[in-house]
Formats: sequence, structure tokens, C-alpha cells
Amino acid sequence: MRRRATGELRDFKSRIDGKLHPYAVCVAGDSNEPLPVIVEVSPGAITNLPAAVETTERLANMALEAGESCIVLRPTGCGPGSLYQNYGEVDLFESIDAISDDYDIDRNRISITGASMGGAATWYLISHYPDFFSAAAPFCGYCDYRLWPKLGGTTFPRMPWEETSWKSRSAMLLAENLEHTPQWIVHGEWDRAVGGGVPVEHSRKMTRLLESMDYPVRYTELPNTAHDGCLDEQTLLQIVPWLLSHTKEREPDHVALTTYGLRHNSSYWLSIDQIERYGERAFVDAGISEGQLRIKTRNVKSITIGPLPRPEDIGVTVDGQSLGSLSNGIGTVNKDFRNTWSNDGSGVRKGKHAGCSGPISDLFFDPTIFVPGTQGTDEETYFNKWLAQHHADRFRQQNGGLHRGGIPGENNVEMHVITDTEISDGELGENNIVLVGTGSTNAVLGRFQDDIPISFGHSSVSLGDKTYTSEDVAAFAVCPNPYNSSRYVGVHGGTSPDAITWGSQLGLMLLPDYIVYSGTKPLDWGFFDSNWRIDDKGSGLG
Repeated sequence: MRRRATGELRDFKSRIDGKLHPYAVCVAGDSNEPLPVIVEVSPGAITNLPAAVETTERLANMALEAGESCIVLRPTGCGPGSLYQNYGEVDLFESIDAISDDYDIDRNRISITGASMGGAATWYLISHYPDFFSAAAPFCGYCDYRLWPKLGGTTFPRMPWEETSWKSRSAMLLAENLEHTPQWIVHGEWDRAVGGGVPVEHSRKMTRLLESMDYPVRYTELPNTAHDGCLDEQTLLQIVPWLLSHTKEREPDHVALTTYGLRHNSSYWLSIDQIERYGERAFVDAGISEGQLRIKTRNVKSITIGPLPRPEDIGVTVDGQSLGSLSNGIGTVNKDFRNTWSNDGSGVRKGKHAGCSGPISDLFFDPTIFVPGTQGTDEETYFNKWLAQHHADRFRQQNGGLHRGGIPGENNVEMHVITDTEISDGELGENNIVLVGTGSTNAVLGRFQDDIPISFGHSSVSLGDKTYTSEDVAAFAVCPNPYNSSRYVGVHGGTSPDAITWGSQLGLMLLPDYIVYSGTKPLDWGFFDSNWRIDDKGSGLG
């Protein structure tokens, strides 16, 4: 009789908050070869750790039944409502690194699966890390923010300034990134947008789209099945060995990459280093044939190429412009203000870059500290402290607003609140910080004033060269940290003590680079350009 696999709980020290983060892991088989990994992403893992272990055992023993050896990993994703995004995705990759310290894993055979929110997490992760996962099986997962009908609208209570964030998180709008990740999609015929259900149209529409692109996809629709029955045992018995049968393509001749920002800007031998208009879809299609690399772009102005699968000199054409040869299969191509591409070998000039390009939600990939100002009147200090604590607490309770209506979501990352006079220079440079107040009420903001593009007057807010004047005007914006170009400074301030309180309900994971408001009236929102200047073309109302 085959021995059953037994799972266990382990933990690792996370860079996010310096605390121990748990994960469940189960090893199936006794192979001496590097083991493939199945990552299971169901957001409820942290709320029921014994059940998380049981899930890894269930999948591992299915692998044994199929005669396969593997490791099953269930990260806890920084909380039950993280959807494995932002802090949640950092937790996932740290969990993978943690098991690689204990086991010999095959990094070319890391697959992923999950159901419901876990299905959504699966879609998100494979569409944002197109060169990482060898295969994926999303069960009844959502992948398009637009497909949530309800009486009078949709279940997403989104605002106009949140549209880009929802687009950037929807796998349906990033489908080009799925070319080299085979998927087996499973959904119930009767699943609908009621209760905790997910409309079956998410999977049907994605399947049709991927089939039209000739991408590797299988679809199983379970008849007479609603949301609560989508994790079908017999289907899962087939999917586990299917996941383990795939090895990741490592040297494709063709790469397509879609992104809305620079946090997830690379795939294989291609990366987008600068976008023409931030907040809008950027796209690159690159293929190698007959000794030529042909690239087509949309809304992109800088690309890094290489190392290519075959590093010999290769001719490069970008948007029909011949740029000569790319020596050793590595190089950078840039577009100037005349829309002319050049292969001059130079890197990206200073400005936005991967890891520091906005939007405000990009704060939540690294440790973040809220810093209220204490240099104003008692009233100003009160509201600064209140809002800083409110942001920290509400972000944890609702994961920054990153959930469709009716489903609460939370993470367990504790963000600290340290006043402007108590925070050290080391803490200012090592962390992302959100300064609450103005240059006159927040000592840190006063020190940074000449190095950041936001300032406050008596009755106005200025973002670069643009000034907004209104009664009780306030703004929330993000920019590079003057102490560390790989970290951020967020600023939330206003022209009166309580002007900022009207921004207390903002979903921090859904904001652009900046938003300006007066009371309940939004005045402007949008994205800075590549040099952190106001771009009127990317402005919401301006």
C-alpha cells in the first residue's frame, strides 16, 4: 500500500514586516530528483491553518495516486482577503523561496491552482508573472472587473479614478501575457453573481478569447453545478497530474507583454522600461525569425531586450524602423519626442522606473509607515494623527478596497504610525512613508518640500506646475522618496484641518498617482509622466 503524504506548518521571516509568516507544505514521494511544486492559493488559509495543511495533503496524495512526486505549497498570502496581490504576492514568492531552502525544487515546474478568490488569484498571478508558472488551473475564478452584473450596475462600487487599477488587475485585459502558460479552466454551469458566487461568463469568455489567440487552454464546465460545487473531486484528480506534466518554456522565440505600469513590466527576455502615458495600456509584441527581431509597440517609449535565446548579432526592427543589429542579444531601444526609435545602447534616463513608478497602490509591496504631522495647531495635529491611524487600520481591514461589493477582505500586515518628530532618518530611507499634513504641519514634509512635486498654500494645492484652488482643497499623491529612489513618499494633506477627512474612505489600492478633491467633489486625478510631472493628457478632470 502506498504511503500517504503528511503535511505540516512552517514559517519564514518576511521582509514585509519582519514577522514570521506561516505556510502549509506537503511532500509527496521520495524522488531524488528536483521536485515540481503545486502552489495552491485559497485566501482562507490563514484563518484555518489546519485546513491549509489538509489541502496540501489532499493534492499531494492525488499526485501519489497518479504515480507522481511533488511538493504542494499553500502560502497564507498575508491574510484572507489579500487575493495574493501586493503584499499577498510578496508573501507567495517568499514562501516559494522558503521551501527552496529546505527542498530541492524544480523551478521550471512550478504550477498554480485555486478556487473562487483563489481562482481569481491564479488568474492575477499568471497574467502578471508570465514567465514564472509552468501551468495553471483556475477553478470558478474571476478575471474581468467588468463582468459583475447586479441590479442597477455592477458589484464593483468603483469610481472613475479607480478604473485603471481594476484594468491592471484583470487577466482578461492582459491575456497576451498567457501565451506560454497552459491553463485548465473549471467552472460550474449554474455559478452566478449572487452571494459569494462568480458568474460563469468569466471562464467562458476567457476561454473563447484564449482559443481565438491559439493559446494553450482547456475548459471544463461542470453541468448543473453552482459555485459551491466547482471544486469537483474527479476533475481535480485529473488536473493534479496535468499540472505536474508541464515544464516551463524558457527560450521562446515570441514574447507578447501587456502592462499598465512598471511593477509587472517584464517577460522572459523583454521588459518595458518607460511608458508614454501612464495609466493606459502598454503593449509590446516581439518575435524572432530568420535572424531578425521584429517588435511592435503601443504606448511604450523604452524597452530592454535580452539576453535573447540565441545571443548572436541579430537585426532589430521596431514599429517598422530598422535599427541595425543587436550585439550579443542584449540592448535597449528608446523612442524620442519625434516618435523615432534608436538603438543607442543607453539605459533609461532618470525618472519613473520599475519599483518606483506609481501608482499609490505600489506603496504596498514594501514596508510602509504612516507619518502624521505634529507641528500645526492642536486641531491640525488631531486630524493628521486621526487620518494616519485610520488609513493604516482601514487598509488592513479592507485590503485597501481591493474587493468587489459585498465581500469583505483583509490582510494581516500591520503598518506602523510614527509621528514626524519620532521617525528616524533610517526609517525614512528604508521604508515607504505616507506623510499626513502639509509643509507647515509635518516636519518631514517640510524637509522634503524642495524635492517632491506637491506643496500646499493657504488655499491651494500645487502638483508640479499645476495649482488647484478651492475651499478646503486636499490631495493625495505619491512620488520618489528623496532618501531612497527605490522607495516612495506618499503625501496626504489639505488647506484646512479637516479637509483631508473627506479622503478617509479612499480605497488606497485603487488610486492613481494623485487625486485632488474638495469636500465630496473630486477636482482632478491622474498619473504623472515619466519624469514625475503632471501630464494633462493623463488627467481625469484637468
